[in-house]
Amino acid sequence: MAEDSLTEGLKLFEAKMVQGMYKEAETVRSDYMLPLDMLKDAATGAYQISMKQGEYSLAAKLAKKYELGEKLKEDAAIRSLQRKIDSEQYKAAAEHAKEFGLPQDMISKVAIQAFDKSMKFGLTKNAVEIAVQFELPDHLKCEAAEVTYRKYMDSGLYNKALNIALKYELPEEMIQEARSKVEARK
Repeated sequence: MAEDSLTEGLKLFEAKMVQGMYKEAETVRSDYMLPLDMLKDAATGAYQISMKQGEYSLAAKLAKKYELGEKLKEDAAIRSLQRKIDSEQYKAAAEHAKEFGLPQDMISKVAIQAFDKSMKFGLTKNAVEIAVQFELPDHLKCEAAEVTYRKYMDSGLYNKALNIALKYELPEEMIQEARSKVEARK
């Protein structure tokens, strides 16, 4: 009886995968408690379809979720990464590379591009967050934090400037400058 249930669940799972209904397929997997090894063929087929359709991010997720092997996961993840880079979605690309365990040098290279783009467009607070999130060199974090600090000081947002100075351990004179402005307002 249990084998009939597994067979029924597998057929249902395969049907959902062929239809591209991946969330529903995952529900079937859970409902029927299907072992991962039974699902590899269906998942591999869905992976191949996704790759042919250029849905590299989806293919990488399938490879990761159904343990289709590092080579397949990495191939899809790198293609997806390249597409994100080509469309200048650098932060998304860095997050993607990190999620799929791509080499650290790839992650850092793309994260630096995200950092540079944020700095170029004056999104310095975002640049600081990127530097922290992707563990970029300290000098980049400090550079962005100092520019953010200056913007807050020039705008009269002294509390925010002080918080940035403290959070990112900016030089003591900057901390004191912001503190004195905050105190002067009281």
